[in-house]
Amino acid sequence: MNPWSRRRRAELALAEAERARAGLESDLAHTRRSYDQALGDSGVVLVQQTEPGVDAFHVSTSMTQVLGWDPLAFLNPGILRGMVHPDDLATFARAFPAPDTESVEVIDLTAPAAVDAAATTTSASTEPVVLADATEVEGAPAASADDLVVRIRTAAGEWAHVQVRRVGTRRLPGSVARGSLIDVTADEESRRSLRRFAEMAERDPAGCMVLEFLDPADPSSLVIRAANRAAHALFHLEHPVPDGTPLESVLGTASAQLIRSAVFDVSHTGESMTAERLSFTEVRGTYLDLRVDRLGDGTIGMVVEDVTGTVALEDRLRHQASHDALTGLPNRALFEERLAVAIAEVVPTEPVALILVDIDRLRDLNESHGLHIGDRLLVEIGARLVKEVRGSSIVSRIDGDEFAVLTMPCSSTAEATERATAVSAVLDRPFDVEGHLLSVQASVGVAIAPDHAEDARGVLRLAHDALQRAKIHDGRFVVHEPSAPSGSIHRLALLSELRQGLANRDLELRYQPVVDLRSGRVTRVEATLRWRNDDDGTRLPVEFLELAEHSGLIQPLTRWILGEAAAAARSLSNDQRPMLVSTNLSFRNLFDPDLLTFISLLVSSGELDPAGLQLEIGETELMDDPVRATEVLGNLAELGLRIVVDDFGTGYTSLSTMRHLPLSGLKIDRGFIANLTSVPADAAIVRSTIELCHELGLEVGADGVTDAATLSVLAGFGCDHAQGVHLSEPVPLDQLEDRIAELETAVRGWIGTTETTSI
Repeated sequence: MNPWSRRRRAELALAEAERARAGLESDLAHTRRSYDQALGDSGVVLVQQTEPGVDAFHVSTSMTQVLGWDPLAFLNPGILRGMVHPDDLATFARAFPAPDTESVEVIDLTAPAAVDAAATTTSASTEPVVLADATEVEGAPAASADDLVVRIRTAAGEWAHVQVRRVGTRRLPGSVARGSLIDVTADEESRRSLRRFAEMAERDPAGCMVLEFLDPADPSSLVIRAANRAAHALFHLEHPVPDGTPLESVLGTASAQLIRSAVFDVSHTGESMTAERLSFTEVRGTYLDLRVDRLGDGTIGMVVEDVTGTVALEDRLRHQASHDALTGLPNRALFEERLAVAIAEVVPTEPVALILVDIDRLRDLNESHGLHIGDRLLVEIGARLVKEVRGSSIVSRIDGDEFAVLTMPCSSTAEATERATAVSAVLDRPFDVEGHLLSVQASVGVAIAPDHAEDARGVLRLAHDALQRAKIHDGRFVVHEPSAPSGSIHRLALLSELRQGLANRDLELRYQPVVDLRSGRVTRVEATLRWRNDDDGTRLPVEFLELAEHSGLIQPLTRWILGEAAAAARSLSNDQRPMLVSTNLSFRNLFDPDLLTFISLLVSSGELDPAGLQLEIGETELMDDPVRATEVLGNLAELGLRIVVDDFGTGYTSLSTMRHLPLSGLKIDRGFIANLTSVPADAAIVRSTIELCHELGLEVGADGVTDAATLSVLAGFGCDHAQGVHLSEPVPLDQLEDRIAELETAVRGWIGTTETTSI
């Protein structure tokens, strides 16, 4: 081969080698760019100390993409550390100590935490990584360092949250520090949120625990993985509880078995479970609510809440709902419930007696000694019935002054009657109430099951009928007699008597004068229903009216009363003395649409002057249906009628509620007036009621005046009107004029007025 050919071949070979080397360099450059692009996309910057003892670093070109800085700038000592937030320098130094403090001893960076997936992939790779200067760094699995997060300023002037990771856990003499910076700014908010929730769980007053089955098929392998402060305190755990503590070391066998069963079901079904009001022997005297949930990694989350206080409150509320607040005895609802159970189980050979006790003249005792003494007396009566009535199954206060006693099964009817008789004997002895020796009289009604009735409702009705006969005939002790007329027959007889009395005009209205306390004159009268020729007042038709309200008779009776009152108003009024006639009206009657039509006809025909008639409606009835009350009273007010609330103070109506109704005034209940001069609290209530009513533009009347002292106090309080037995009983219409003249003369002395009045 000639020299020229050899040279030519050498040149070609060299050219081929150059092309191969250029291709290799191009491939390497492409690989470097791919690595750098991947690092930048992952938010990762690789760092390596330039030389031992120097605070300068080689950084990958991904620095430009991640934080915006020129990678070559960090070859200058202190630049990277200078970009770290001052508050985070100590954290940064845990991974990359400053040269003057750097030690060649072991630096442990194995803080227990979860490793970010992308960072783990990068840092745990055993393949070489290529830096910007093509220096190869041997990869090594990185220690977890999720807690090493610092703030580094970006080229845009913002603070980026960067996780600092160091390659390797041991520094050898003469070695350089290597690691990575991972931008976790996007995840920092979720990390903060997780940390906040973790802190909340730690501080939660409910016990929070994480449990896990070491063997999913073995319930006994349940261990505790973590517990918050409340769980430590509740179950007296070692703090912190060691990870993997067996449940049996904390709870006893029975309690642990209960928890294991619940947790095992949740672990395999994935369905959450709740359990309420559990009690564990390990925490005596407490009640716990549990909630168990399967977590995403298969572990079990259990929340334990101490509801001991809630259970105690519920018990108190249940007791209050079923017991009388004053005496602590079962109330009517609980008594009737237990009565139904007892009567359902009673047999003829073992009868029981139902005994109803009514304390007579309790109102008089309250008026003479005060409500406090009356209340204490009721407490003492209940306590004595419980302690001294032999064979009583339950003692209850079922009404204000009424008690009920149910005996235990007896051997015979005679024994049941004997036990009932003992109730009267128990109450015959005086009661010592705060130094007051008080004797009580009680009416007692008795019914025996199953002799008299075989169901609870029937026994209760018969005992009540016997009690009423005891009160009417002053027998004090009455046992139901099957031959006696039943209550329903008795009520039908009364209703028939009332119907005949209305048809035969055996009823009449009597008129009680009402005194104007400012002038001493009688400016109005109250019409009350009475039986004609019943001078001793023994046939007051209160019971008749109650029956009439539940029958069709109330409509004609109401119309008759209104017609009579309207006629009286016309005859009593003249130019010198206008007279207002007031009459009570059951609010239930006002629901009758025909009644409003009837009143309208009286007004349009001239038989009723609206200015001369006033309607009184009881407070408790008025507030049974406030919405309907506003509508009905508005219609009556449009006709020109005056409307007054009667017996104010017996219900729960506030004056602020009443000011929205078309009212002209109210009458304070006689219960407050009776104690006006002896009970300061009642006097304060009456005075404040009068003042508030006057501010609202309402007149105030007082019912039940029984002496001159009460009348004088009312006048001093500014009360507008007063009536009562001390002033006058209701009298027939033909006697009213003389009674008014006598009364006005006497009133001038009682209330101190010197005005001369005449009829």
